[in-house]
Parts: sequence; C-alpha cells; structure tokens
Amino acid sequence: MIAPLHVRDYACAKVRRRLDSYLIGELSVDLSHEILEHLDRCPECGAEAQAREKLRTSFRRVAASTPGPREGFEGEVRALVARTPMRQPLPASLLLAASLIAAAGMTGWLVLSRATAPEASKATVVAVLDASAADLAAFNHKDCARAASWPREAASAEEFTKSVDAPLAAAARAASARLPGYAPVSAHECAHAGETIFHLILRRRGDESRDGLVSVVVTRPHSALAARAKATEVLAASSRLGFSVAGARVRDGRLVLVVASADEKAAIEIGRAVLPAFAAAAAVAVP
Repeated sequence: MIAPLHVRDYACAKVRRRLDSYLIGELSVDLSHEILEHLDRCPECGAEAQAREKLRTSFRRVAASTPGPREGFEGEVRALVARTPMRQPLPASLLLAASLIAAAGMTGWLVLSRATAPEASKATVVAVLDASAADLAAFNHKDCARAASWPREAASAEEFTKSVDAPLAAAARAASARLPGYAPVSAHECAHAGETIFHLILRRRGDESRDGLVSVVVTRPHSALAARAKATEVLAASSRLGFSVAGARVRDGRLVLVVASADEKAAIEIGRAVLPAFAAAAAVAVP
C-alpha cells in the first residue's frame, strides 16, 4: 500500500532541493526567508540543514589547510615516470583509464584550489558562522535598519537608549564608545521570525547611505534559535543576503551578531570591538 503524500512532504522536498543554494546565499531574499521559516518549523529539515552546513565547513577547513604543489612538482613526476621501467606493458584500456583518472584528479584539484584560494586566509582565521544565526541577523538588518529612515545620529545617550532595559542600555553605550568611527543611531527591541531581539544600529561617520549602517543583533536569554544554533564562543563570520555577518555566543547562551555591508574582515573587527560590552552585560567574561 502506498502511503499518502502530505502537503509537508512537498514543502520539505522543495526546501531540500534548494538547501545547498540557500546555505551559500544564492537564493533571492524572499525565497531565503521562506526557507528559513520552514526550517524553524520543521525539525527534520533543520537537522538536514545543520548536517550540510557542517559538511561545508569541514570541506572549507580541509581545503584551506591543503598546500598547493611546489614549483617544479609536475616536472619531477614526469621525470620519475620516464625513468621508471615498465616490467610488463599495461593493456591499452588500463592505460586509458589511468590517464583519465589522473587527468580528472589533477583537474579537480586545480578547480578546488582556485575556488578556495581567496577564502584560504579567512578560513584559517575565522570559522563559518551558523547559517540560521547569520540569517536572523541579516534579515533583521534588511527589514529594520535598511528599511527605515534613521537620523544621522542619536540626539543624546539618554535618547539613544531610553527604550531598552538598563543592562542592554549600558552595553549599547559601551559598544558605541568602542567604535569611534561610528555614531549611535538607535537601540531598541525587534520581533523577527518569532524571536524578540535587541537591535543596536550604528552609522559609519560621514556616510549617510544605507551601506553606512551597521547592526548589532543580540538574542534574548532562553532564545530558541540561539539554543539550536551551532555558534560557539569563537568569533565567526559568514556572508548572507549580500551582507557580512560576524558573531559569537556569550556564556549565558545569547548570540551577539554584527551585520555590515563591508567585507567579513570589517564585520569581524566590529565584532571584536563590541562583543566585550555585551558579554559584560550578560555578566560573563569574553573568552
């Protein structure tokens, strides 16, 4: 007897067909948001996404630590082959197979090397940020920071932090003080994907465009997304929706995530500057 198909089966199949493209940020914003919401609702697809992200991270680390062939390596191999006597001629079919395998292996290595070379220096310094955490921050930055009209900077520290509780207000002021090149714009709470999050918005001084805005997103204690995320206390980075996202987990379980329009290196540097302030707000030490 054939089991009946359910609507969820079709939804899961649709998500899993696009899961790899989603994880590397190739999909449109709307489709990425749809997949993120499905992953929040479906534990099986969420587990599949985590497994694939873990595999991608492992491949990147291996590729980054694999050295390329030294100068003259190909010539040494050819010379060694030429000097090695063949005791018994191989059948033509085996020679052809061996040459195809060798060619395929070399081509694959070259493609891998070229694809990963620009990423190698990053991969050896930072890990890949958890995809679900990175998406939460990237979507919030897009839907809040970049979607609204913000002043050049807040009128005063009191005005800037009046709508948030005392520990986060203190953390927001401390974080802003650690980034002299950025002006504080807003500190408030947002609701996104079923999460209530703290959102600090900064603006790069002298840049009034949307690209000059930076978001610092902090999950609340006991956040369901933070509990599921693979993020660790090691500062990590990822590119999502065209933004650079960096972040880490502080020791009370909260995620502190920075979203910028610049490259991952800039996001990491901002993260290093603001993370201690929010770690202090959580009454924990930064590792």
